Amino acid sequence: MAARRNSWILCTVIFFGLGCGAYFSLPARLTVEQTGLAVILLLSGLWISRRWILPFFGILLMTGFCSGLLIASIHLEMASSGLLTKTLYMTEIEGDITLLEPRGGRMRMNVAPIRIAGLEDRAFDWNVRLSLPGGDGLAVGDRIAAKARLFPLRAASVPGDPDFSRGLYLDGIGATGFVFGHQYRVVTPADAGFLQPLSERIEYLRLAIMEEIDRVLAWPESGIAKALIVGERGDVGEETADDLRKSGLAHLLAISGLHMGLLSGTVFFFLRFGLAAIPAIALRFPIKKWAAIGAMVSAVIYLGLSGASVPTQRAFITLTIVWAALLLDRRAISLRLVAIAALVVLILRPDAVLGPSFQLSFAAVSVLVAFYDGPGRRWFEASGDRSWAFRLWLFFAGLVVTGLLVTAVTAPIIGFHFGRISMIGIVSNLIAIPVMAFWVMPLIVATLVLMPFGAGALPLWLMKPGLTLLIETASLAADQAWGLWHVEQFSAVFAIGIMMAIAWWLVWRGNAIARLAVIPLCVAMMAQILYRPADILVSGDQESWVIRDREQNRLILPEGISDFQQSVWMARFGIADHDADQIIEKCDAAVCSVSVGGQRVIVANDFANPFYACRHADMIISLKRDMPRDICARDVTVIDDDMLWWQGGVSVSVRPGAASVIETVRETSGTWPWIIIGGRVVK
Repeated sequence: MAARRNSWILCTVIFFGLGCGAYFSLPARLTVEQTGLAVILLLSGLWISRRWILPFFGILLMTGFCSGLLIASIHLEMASSGLLTKTLYMTEIEGDITLLEPRGGRMRMNVAPIRIAGLEDRAFDWNVRLSLPGGDGLAVGDRIAAKARLFPLRAASVPGDPDFSRGLYLDGIGATGFVFGHQYRVVTPADAGFLQPLSERIEYLRLAIMEEIDRVLAWPESGIAKALIVGERGDVGEETADDLRKSGLAHLLAISGLHMGLLSGTVFFFLRFGLAAIPAIALRFPIKKWAAIGAMVSAVIYLGLSGASVPTQRAFITLTIVWAALLLDRRAISLRLVAIAALVVLILRPDAVLGPSFQLSFAAVSVLVAFYDGPGRRWFEASGDRSWAFRLWLFFAGLVVTGLLVTAVTAPIIGFHFGRISMIGIVSNLIAIPVMAFWVMPLIVATLVLMPFGAGALPLWLMKPGLTLLIETASLAADQAWGLWHVEQFSAVFAIGIMMAIAWWLVWRGNAIARLAVIPLCVAMMAQILYRPADILVSGDQESWVIRDREQNRLILPEGISDFQQSVWMARFGIADHDADQIIEKCDAAVCSVSVGGQRVIVANDFANPFYACRHADMIISLKRDMPRDICARDVTVIDDDMLWWQGGVSVSVRPGAASVIETVRETSGTWPWIIIGGRVVK
């Protein structure tokens, strides 16, 4: 009975997450009244159906789903309004700094505006995110005046791209921009008070730690150390960062549950070991709980020093629940606690379910908890009376199994979001994780403990070989071309279906109902079979475009496209860097003509003779000029300046012998307050 109740709870949380994700995937918002009424009716249905298992279970899942819709609608109701809808190319902004984040020689800050030149008649309930060079001497709470360029929240470039503006909107950000050079001044310094000095002290500590790291360590080790200790990744070189991504070790740079768990676990181990060495304390007091409290305090300190980013906050919440369970004499690690952690995170940020960070974290943790709570636990318990050599072998075998499980369960997520899957990560993590767990992280704890006493240089110096080993491991693994699989963007339904199948099997493993996992699996496979990826993409900025010629295995791009945008298009179509020279073709002509799927596509900024273009093309893409209406035959597809301005970026799937399927950002993104296209925001 208890096992079934746990499974019901886990399924309800899963459907709660689906409800959160479904809300932001709708074409338009639902109100709190609508979602709240649905939840009330379903709760009534639960009471009525409490005597019948199957109806009760079905209504319970629907209640979880609609509760997710309700939480998402509440967050949207509480969000900002009246966002910036047009670019202010040269303006003056005055406001209070609410957040400071160093970014490799630049400073990113959130400003609560009091006055924005050109928008004097407005009251602002949103912040502006600004980037400026330097920023030394600024503090949270300072009121500044700056010359800046401000942009509205930017919609996705093309259909299928991630919607970063949604996260900014829910963070209370209504505009982004940059300060012109050093054209800013502090109008009023921060007021003295409790919170302000605290934030100043935290920032001072972060800067002091970074200065000490630079004094003791040389680059690139110093950049990795800053990323691990204070969450500052700006000094990690691009080559090193790329090596870490290709080798499957990029997770080492983002302070997450791994880092916070290792750090607080190290503190827990040493506190418990030290207290156990004192019989007068160990025999009279609950030293295990004392150590857990110390571990929680260390996690709070690490949260502040690392910049308290959203992923770090999520890791902190999860870890706090684990330590709280230990204090309450509950099992510290179980799928139920993982579900509770996920539920807390989603209640605080329902949009997190759509991001790769949340998906990867909870997918990996869930599969590992399920394994080590079952066969893994029996595996290790059976080795209790074996030799130390056998235990060491078993430890590394466990790392291999862990790598295989995590790679398998996260592959669809990574492939969908990033277009590549690192298989070499299974091998590279065999080296990286033990180095992090037994070398780097204990020395990070020692650094933070000894630095106030002026002795932080020693653990940093001892840390250097470990950091070098991590960098060299990443470099060596990244050079193995076979270890990195590039995949073309696939159907979102496929990724969701695979994850639902895995989740359902984990929840009901050992029960006949687990066989129902085949349903979402079949749906996923069918969705991928029917999915037709885009052949043509035109960005909403009317600057870049790409055509995928699958028959000739070519990727046609305009001459002069930036390296960054080229890498984005390559990732979208699953093209590896080492294949670029053979596959990519650049068009440097004023008018580019390409044959795709038996259709002639012509692309240009402007057409001097649109009538000629209409007679010789099946599709016309005019980036900078409106095409005259009714000059082309009805079977000629026209994408012009007018469509790109009012509808945003465009994707086209060319189907031989049939009409092309055209999607726009406006159609696929829906009518949401953060979707601003053509100077309009849709409420």
